[in-house]
Amino acid sequence: MTFREALEVVVNGTPGARAAVLMGADGIPVEEFCSEEGGMDLPSIAVEFQRVLAEARKVADMVDAEASGALEELVLQTSRGQLLFRALDEDYFLVVALDRNGFLGKARYLVTSLLRDIRQEL
Repeated sequence: MTFREALEVVVNGTPGARAAVLMGADGIPVEEFCSEEGGMDLPSIAVEFQRVLAEARKVADMVDAEASGALEELVLQTSRGQLLFRALDEDYFLVVALDRNGFLGKARYLVTSLLRDIRQEL
C-alpha cells in the first residue's frame, strides 16, 4: 500500500475527516491527501506544530523515562476542528484533520491499523 493510498483510506473511511499528511521531522511533507471539502493547508499547520511536538516529546520523556518518552499520539481540539498527530518513528509523523464533530476514534483506529503498512514503506 502506498502512502497516498493509506492516507486516502483514513480520510475516506472517517466521517468528518478533511485531510491527512505524512510529514518528516524536518517539516517536509512526504505525501498528503485532502477530501473534496478539505480546503486547508495541512502541511503548513504541521510544520508550525512541529515545535509543540518537540516539547511534547520532552514532557513524555519526563513522564515515562523508562520508555524513553515514546510519544505516540497527540490530539489538538479547537472550537472548529480536531488534529490527530501520530508518531510513526523518530523521523516521521502522520497528521489527520477532522471537523469539530468528526469521528476521532475512527481516525485513530484506521491510523493504528495501517501503521505496519506505512512503516514498511518508510
